[in-house]
Amino acid sequence: MIPDPVTYAASALSGPLLLVLAAFACLLLPLFFRQLRGTQGIMALGAVLIAIIFLRRAPSAELSLFSGALLLSPLSAYLWAFTLGVLTLVILLSVSRPAAPEESQGEFYFLLFMAAIGLMVLVAAGDLFTAFIALELLSLPVYALAGIRRSKPGLEAAYKYFMLGAFGSGMTVMGIAILNALYPALTFAALKVGPAQPLALAGFLLVISGFAFKTALVPFHMWVPDAYEGAPTQVSAFMAAAVKTGGVIVLWRLFSLFDGGPIREIFWWLAVITAVSANLMALAQKGLKRLLAYSSVAHAGYIAVAFFGGRQGFEAVLYYLPVYAMATIGAFSVALLLEKDEKGPLIEDLAGLAKSRPWLAGAMSAFMFSLAGVPPLAGFFAKFYAFAGAVNSGYTSLVIIAILMSAVSIYYYLKVTVVMYMKPAANGHPAEPPGIMEAVIFLLAAGVLLAGVFSRPLLILAAEASLWF
Repeated sequence: MIPDPVTYAASALSGPLLLVLAAFACLLLPLFFRQLRGTQGIMALGAVLIAIIFLRRAPSAELSLFSGALLLSPLSAYLWAFTLGVLTLVILLSVSRPAAPEESQGEFYFLLFMAAIGLMVLVAAGDLFTAFIALELLSLPVYALAGIRRSKPGLEAAYKYFMLGAFGSGMTVMGIAILNALYPALTFAALKVGPAQPLALAGFLLVISGFAFKTALVPFHMWVPDAYEGAPTQVSAFMAAAVKTGGVIVLWRLFSLFDGGPIREIFWWLAVITAVSANLMALAQKGLKRLLAYSSVAHAGYIAVAFFGGRQGFEAVLYYLPVYAMATIGAFSVALLLEKDEKGPLIEDLAGLAKSRPWLAGAMSAFMFSLAGVPPLAGFFAKFYAFAGAVNSGYTSLVIIAILMSAVSIYYYLKVTVVMYMKPAANGHPAEPPGIMEAVIFLLAAGVLLAGVFSRPLLILAAEASLWF
C-alpha cells in the first residue's frame, strides 16, 4: 500500500527524467556556450550521480502507472540502479579516452543517455507495447553509437547491427500484432491466461525471437562479433553489459507465462545451442574483442539455463547480471587501454603484460577467471546459483551440458592469462601513469573478488527485488 502514489511516482521517475534533461544539456548547451565544449563527460557524470541519489529516495513499494504499462517497484529500482552503475562506468571510460571525435562528444552522451533511458523503461515495462517502444528507444541510439567514429569498421558494425536489429524489431511487432488480436490486453499479467492457442503460440514465438536478438541467443547472435569488434570499445562494453539486460528481463517475463509446453522446450534448446555454439566458436578467436563477444553470447546461454530454476532461478539472474557486468566491462576496459586501432588488441598483443604492467595483468586474470567461473571469484557463485536452481527444478541434463561448456570456456579464458604471463612481449607495453581508466579497472577487479567472497549482501538485494516480480 502506497500512502501517496503521486509523491512516490514523482520520486521514482525523477531519475530517468533527470537523464532526459542531461541528455539535451550535453547536446545543446555547448552549441550556445563555447566554454562548455569538452566538458560533456563531466556534465554527464554529474547527472548520473544525482540520478542515483534520487533513486535512493524512492520508497519500497509497488505502483502501476498508465494502466499497467509501467511497473515501479523495488525490482525496477534494483535494475535501474544496475543501469546507472553501468552508465557511470561507461562515462568514466569515455572521459578517460573519448569514444567519439571532439565535435561529436555532445551527440555521444546524448545517444548514451537515450539508450539508458530506453533500458530503464524496458526493464520496468508492464506490457508488450511499452516493452517494444522502450526496445526501440534503446536500440536506435546504440546503432548510431556503434558507428559514431564514422570509420569503416564502425560504420560496418553499425550497418550490420541496424539491419539485423531491424529484422528482430519486425519480428517483435508482428508477434505483438498477432497477440493484440487474440488478447483483450497486452499486459504480462493478462497474457498469463492458461494454455495458448496455436496462433497465440506463433505470436509469442515471434516476440521471443525479437528479444532474443537483444539477448544474443543463438541463432540470433549474428550481429554480436562484428558489432562488438567495430564499435568503440566503451560502446561494446555498454552493449555487452546493459543492452543484454533488457532482453533478459523481458524474456524472463515471457518465459514465466508458461508452465510447460512448446515455449519452454524452445527455451531449453535456445539455452543448449547458445552455450554449445558460442563456446566452440570462441575457441578459434584471435582478437580480444571478438573473444569477449562470443563470451557474451555464451553467458546469455547460462542465464537462459537459470530461467528453469523458477523463483530461485530469477534470484540467480538478478545476481548474475551485475557480476557478469563487472567482469565484462573490466575486460573491455583492459582492451581499451591496450588498443592501437579501432578493432582492439589481438590476444597476442597482451604478451608480456605481466612483466611490464603486473597489476593490469592481475586484474585481467581476475576478469577472465570470473567469466570462466573459477572460485572464489563472483562468476563462480553466479554460475553455481544459476545452475543449482535448474537442478532443483529437475533440469539436470540441461545443467550438465552447461557445465561441460563452461569447462570448455576455461581453455580460451586461460589462453589470455597464459599469453600475459608466459609469452614475452614483442614490442613491450610502455608504463603509463595511473588515471581514471586504471582506477575503474582496479575497482572492477576488486568487485569481482568481493562479490564472490562476500556474496551474501548482493544475494539479499537480488532476493528482495525478485519478490516484486
